[in-house]
Amino acid sequence: MQNTIQKSYFNIFKQLTILAWPIVLAFTMQVGYNIIDIFWVGKLGTAAIAAVSLAGNVFFIILAVGQIIGSGSVALIAQFYGAKQIDNANNIVKQSLLLASIIALPVCISGFIFAKQIMSLLGGRADVLIISTGYLKIIFIGFFFQLISFSINYAFRGAGDMKTPMKIMLVATIINLVLDPLLIFGIGFFPRLEVQGAAIATVIAKCVSFLVGFMILMKGKSGIKVKIFKKWYLETRVIKTILSVGIPAGISYSLMAFSSMAVFRIVSSFSEYALAALGIGIRILQLSSLPVVSIGIATTTLIGQSLGARNLKKTMQIGHVSILFSTAIMVFFGIVFIANAKLLFSIFTQNYQVINYGIQFIQIVSLYLVFVGIIMSLTGVFRGAGDTLPPMFAGLFKLALFIILAILFSQKLRMGITGVWWAMFISYGIEAIIIAIWYASGKWHKKGLELLDNINRVHK
Repeated sequence: MQNTIQKSYFNIFKQLTILAWPIVLAFTMQVGYNIIDIFWVGKLGTAAIAAVSLAGNVFFIILAVGQIIGSGSVALIAQFYGAKQIDNANNIVKQSLLLASIIALPVCISGFIFAKQIMSLLGGRADVLIISTGYLKIIFIGFFFQLISFSINYAFRGAGDMKTPMKIMLVATIINLVLDPLLIFGIGFFPRLEVQGAAIATVIAKCVSFLVGFMILMKGKSGIKVKIFKKWYLETRVIKTILSVGIPAGISYSLMAFSSMAVFRIVSSFSEYALAALGIGIRILQLSSLPVVSIGIATTTLIGQSLGARNLKKTMQIGHVSILFSTAIMVFFGIVFIANAKLLFSIFTQNYQVINYGIQFIQIVSLYLVFVGIIMSLTGVFRGAGDTLPPMFAGLFKLALFIILAILFSQKLRMGITGVWWAMFISYGIEAIIIAIWYASGKWHKKGLELLDNINRVHK
């Protein structure tokens, strides 16, 4: 009996690893976008680094909108795929693409028009405000294709195909890698566009990735297929089901955006050097989050497919293995970052003030990485079950707690910028505890079974 349980856990670990490694590579390339931009933009000065770092917060908004559609569709696709109802899975893909197209356009237009106001709200001033506004306007132009690409990638992942999104991201990263220096510095016949050149390179890469992904989806190589010449129309009840799962997930990512914006807003009041250090530090920490975010996505697929197959025992085992896996990874990264903080920041800048702020940031914030691992795994569990309310409520509490503690520590207790870092540590720890308690209740897998039954009734 004991050997059987151990074998089952090992098989789940192996499945998570097989599904997660292509996502890790894909997200490494995604972070590569940001690191490449920061590396080349860093040659333009501290103001340019601060501007791109500040504008980068808006990517959370894009992710939040993508999650509204993606989280709802991936749960349903995974469950239908696990239940071997491929036609229903294909229909969910089609509905998610339609919904993404309808939502993307107004968000894109609004972001372009109000780019300056957004950057000002985040704390952009003087040159930083001017540079970040120009950068953000261009990014929002490409938002339409980026959002649809999210839906396409979630469709592949719901079916358990993690390699195709990785290959698509590889193409986009190579394009960005080549175009960045050409457009930023005006090499050869290319114009010197500086920070705006980095934005244009990113948008071109995103558009190409959309085209490649959509062509693969039409061919049906991943087990799911969209027939473009068949009539396209929204099915109201299916859309409602997608949104019922997706909206809480979108709000969760919005809360992540607001948390990040709150951090940048508070830090911007200290100095430009602190802001630049935060921008670099966040990108360094992203390296550690890649494996656990990937495990979370792999967990979503396995949980969804397991619930679709009505295998509740395996569903619970997947959750346990995912948590242990992510926790071990984050402990490792925390130790590495604390030990090599100065070296890591020196890669991006030689400004001693930025490096000093950065070392302080890494040595404190790295301590909360274990909490991030737990949160990512459990979010993957809830998303696979279609029960996205727990992460939303936990994230809301974290945001409120962080703002209160950051102001209290940095201003009232006069801890300065260090108080902001400790506020991050405490608020993430409380979020991890809340979501773990919710997971232990076991109510989430019942929600998953209800979701599949409801959508099946729609198609009868």
